[in-house]
Amino acid sequence: MAKVHNLAFDYSAYDNAQEAEAQRAIKYKKNPALKQKTVSVVAVIGICLLVAVVLGTMIYGRVEISSLCSEQTRQEEQLAQLQGENVSLQSELAQKTNMSKVEEYAENELGLKKLDKSQIEYVTVESDSVAKVVKAEDDNVFVKIKHWFSSVLEYIGA
Repeated sequence: MAKVHNLAFDYSAYDNAQEAEAQRAIKYKKNPALKQKTVSVVAVIGICLLVAVVLGTMIYGRVEISSLCSEQTRQEEQLAQLQGENVSLQSELAQKTNMSKVEEYAENELGLKKLDKSQIEYVTVESDSVAKVVKAEDDNVFVKIKHWFSSVLEYIGA
């Protein structure tokens, strides 16, 4: 910028800013290590962010595992309680279906009594019981066809 001197305005501050920017540009062009330093700072920041994300996910995983373990413990306690209740109910059922309880219920509630030996009567059969099959006299043609058809079905296993 051309140096213009005006009594109302002082342009020297603006001229210095442009010259400083030009000096920085020249410095980066002349010194490539400065540019590498900037890139390495960005890389370090990126790596730090990556490490923070990995640590965060690991911590989140541990929290989830902890909550699942507590849920498992609660479920196991509930299972133990229900198994104890099951044992109690089974013993109660066995007590109610005990033979002495059933006999007591039959005598008191239903009015039933056990048989005495005097109430038992033995029956003797004088001869062997033999049943004879008497063939019916079915001379009807339709009956004979029916018997033939059923014998054929019996033969084939239907």
